[in-house]
Amino acid sequence: MTYPPQDPGAVPPGAPDPYGQSQPAPPPAGGYAPGQVGADPSYPAPSPTAPPTTQLPASGYQPDPGAVPYYPQPGYDPNQPYNPYQQYGPPPVQATTKGGGGTALLIIGVVLLMALGAVGGYFWLGGDREEGELSGAEDDTSTSQESDPGDGGGSTGEEEPEEEAPGPSGTGLSVTSLGSVTPIPAGEWAPYYGPGESNEPMTDSEGYALHHTEEWISFFGVGLYSGAVAQYDPTDLRTSAASAAEVWLTGAFGSVQGYTMGEIAYQDVEVDGKTGVLATWRNSWTSTQGSTDTFEDTAMLVVDVDGVNGFLGIASIAQSGTDSYQSAVDALLATDFDAETA
Repeated sequence: MTYPPQDPGAVPPGAPDPYGQSQPAPPPAGGYAPGQVGADPSYPAPSPTAPPTTQLPASGYQPDPGAVPYYPQPGYDPNQPYNPYQQYGPPPVQATTKGGGGTALLIIGVVLLMALGAVGGYFWLGGDREEGELSGAEDDTSTSQESDPGDGGGSTGEEEPEEEAPGPSGTGLSVTSLGSVTPIPAGEWAPYYGPGESNEPMTDSEGYALHHTEEWISFFGVGLYSGAVAQYDPTDLRTSAASAAEVWLTGAFGSVQGYTMGEIAYQDVEVDGKTGVLATWRNSWTSTQGSTDTFEDTAMLVVDVDGVNGFLGIASIAQSGTDSYQSAVDALLATDFDAETA
């Protein structure tokens, strides 16, 4: 579909537009046409000789005969500026009182109270005392004096020394719980620990040492057989000795290389009228630091004291102290269970 040509010159003025719109007629010659600026043809042209005037041409407005006429309010003066209060004047202003004066008085009162309190506290706490002296420190010495021990009163204030554990007697090794004393073997034996200490498999124990070097010793000790760590049976002392040996050897030769335990030999003995077993064996190794020794002989004595408790004595003599071995065994067998010094 095509659109017809839109040349306005091809349509005569005032003739219908082929698109359905009428074409405006050309303005009359020398007249006014709508949309143009010029004289209105309804008014005659002013005469060139007429005087100028400011009167507007009459308009077509007519007043409404039924409208209510407007009358100014009484007292209204169009020449005066607008006054919303008119003849009544502005409303009276309420007098207000500022709070600054009352607040100041309150602050002054608080300050005075604080000052009075500080002065009163100074005298009440003792303002005349020297610096560093407590206000509550009075000359009354009744509360600080210690009771006189002679009047049956309280403590004298002196601390009583704590009871120390008994030290080695220098004459024998004691087991207080059993009332036993074992003589010190011949040789240069020195206190090692105790008495009254635990050294598995013994409790309430005391030990001595024979020093061969600073780190290498022979051991001699006695104590109460500890059934908590080893199996004690007063009716089977050999088994009790084997169990005690197993516990004691744990860590006893941890510093040696190539350790070997020899076979235990058991010997039934009687110690101060009580049944016992003496177990002996040799501990061997290939090397150790701090000593050239390669063996150590151990003797372990187990005694049934009262059908319930057992006595345990251990003598372990290194190769360097072989000459002291027999005297150590003899000291174990010489244990006294009814010693007066126990």
